[in-house]
Amino acid sequence: MNSIIYFVIALLLLTAVILFLMSGNNKKPRGEGHSGPESAYPMSKEEGEDHFSVLMNAITPVWYWRVNHEYIDFLHATIKRMSMGEINAVPGLFDAQRRCSDLNSAVYKYYDTLKKRCLNGEQVSRADLDVLNLQQCFREFSLDAWPALVALVWPEFQRPWINPEDI
Repeated sequence: MNSIIYFVIALLLLTAVILFLMSGNNKKPRGEGHSGPESAYPMSKEEGEDHFSVLMNAITPVWYWRVNHEYIDFLHATIKRMSMGEINAVPGLFDAQRRCSDLNSAVYKYYDTLKKRCLNGEQVSRADLDVLNLQQCFREFSLDAWPALVALVWPEFQRPWINPEDI
C-alpha cells in the first residue's frame, strides 16, 4: 500500500517538474531560439495595440482631427439644416458634400481595418497599402475637399491656403 502512495507522489512530482519546465520554455522572448525574422511571429493583443498607436501617431497629420471636428460641426450647422432645394441651388455643393462624406468614411474604414489587423497580431508597416491609402485620405480631405466645401457654403469664411510643411 505504501509503495502505491509513493508511486503516485513521485508521478505527481514528475508531472509538476515537466509543467514547470514547459512554462519556462514558453516565457522566452520572441525570436530567441527560433530562426527567421521576428515579424513572422504574431504580436500579442497588447503589443498590437501599442503598434497601432505608434503607427497612427506617425502617419496622422497634426491638424487632421481638428479639421474632422470642424467638418462635423459644419455639417450640423449648415448642410443638415438645408433642404434639397437649397443644396441643389448652390452649384457643386451636393458633389462637394458627397466627396467629403466619402473621404471621411474612408478614413474610418481604413482606421478600423488597420486596428483589426494590428489587434490580430499583424505588424503593419508604413509602406502597407492601407496605410498609404489612409494617408492619402487624410491629405485629400484636409487640404482639398473640406476647404472646397466651406468655400461653397460660406465664401466669406473660406480658409486661406496653408502650406502643410509650415505647420
